Amino acid sequence: MATFPDGQPPVMNMGLVASTRRHTAFDADVVCHEYTHGLTNRLVGGPMNTNALNAPQSSGMGEGWSDYYALTIVSYLIGREKVVTGDWVVQRPQGIRTAPYDDNYPSTFGDISQMTDEHDIGEVWCAALMMFTRRVRQALGNDQDGYRLCWQIVTDGLKLTPANPSFLDARDAILLALDHLKDTGKLSSPNHRKVRKAAWEAFARFGMGVRASSNVPELDGIVADTTLPTDL
Repeated sequence: MATFPDGQPPVMNMGLVASTRRHTAFDADVVCHEYTHGLTNRLVGGPMNTNALNAPQSSGMGEGWSDYYALTIVSYLIGREKVVTGDWVVQRPQGIRTAPYDDNYPSTFGDISQMTDEHDIGEVWCAALMMFTRRVRQALGNDQDGYRLCWQIVTDGLKLTPANPSFLDARDAILLALDHLKDTGKLSSPNHRKVRKAAWEAFARFGMGVRASSNVPELDGIVADTTLPTDL
């Protein structure tokens, strides 16, 4: 795991998995996952806020972002989509999560109120981002361009996400980042429409539609919704 001692550079602690005797430093999934914690902890809520991913939904998204970047980076490099993480290091085809991050991933935003583990919560967030990226790749007809654009949008979204966000706060930051790309002329209007549609379809599929609500980034008071905007 990545740690952040006060006034010191971050430390990434890697080691052997006891059951397989395989080292986490040799698994790109694990290395990219832990490295991404350094990214999200520095961008969400501003670079000086080291407590910006402490709330239950927020810490869960920290794990989800880490799985997302790890899987999409590896997918980009190997030329095919990888939807299972940690499979090599634990020597198990299903990897270390509860289900593959494909379109059939079973849990949604409404289910996280019953979860206690931040990794389980994060799976829902990662599954939504994976579907978003999948749809963008399809819409653009180019995997490499799709990955690059989604990394830009998700990373820009991190910078716009407030400290200790809910899933819906982070969703809105991604949509705002997408609008900024169009407003600054870095994304054409036709492609903006395609990507916005892909984003909303993914978020709505996982219970974060336009009528979803969450008063605070805790796990109670969550209302899931699959409604899409009328202007897609």
